[in-house]
Amino acid sequence: MKGSSLFWPAVPGCAGAAYGWLISSSDFFASMFLGAVGLIAGTVGGILVSGLHTGLKVDVKKTSVAGLVGALLGVVVGGYLGVTSGFGTWMIATFNPGLPEMDFRDSFGFIGGVFIGSVVGAIAMAGLVSFVQWRRSGKVVGK
Repeated sequence: MKGSSLFWPAVPGCAGAAYGWLISSSDFFASMFLGAVGLIAGTVGGILVSGLHTGLKVDVKKTSVAGLVGALLGVVVGGYLGVTSGFGTWMIATFNPGLPEMDFRDSFGFIGGVFIGSVVGAIAMAGLVSFVQWRRSGKVVGK
């Protein structure tokens, strides 16, 4: 068993335990339960990804690390901007006008910002790295 395969269950397990502690810091059952759910989900995700890579013969070396980093940066920035910019108000008005805006504005803004930010961040970072590599190669369009 590779040490890198422990990454799959460890990260969601720790994230679930931390989220459970945020929900109920006095009762550790929430941390244990959500940590166990994270461990199970991470293990299943790792098995699925490695199985798909093997089955589809994906060349892992060609995976766009810049796109992954851009998606993670986009999640953080998009989530922050979604909450602070009032994006949740637009989301509630568009998708579910019956919700009380006072209760759900921030969570809807966060969710929408994360989805949009991850896509925009991945595309922007992968495009930026591709552009820099293209410029360094010396290939000029039209010559």
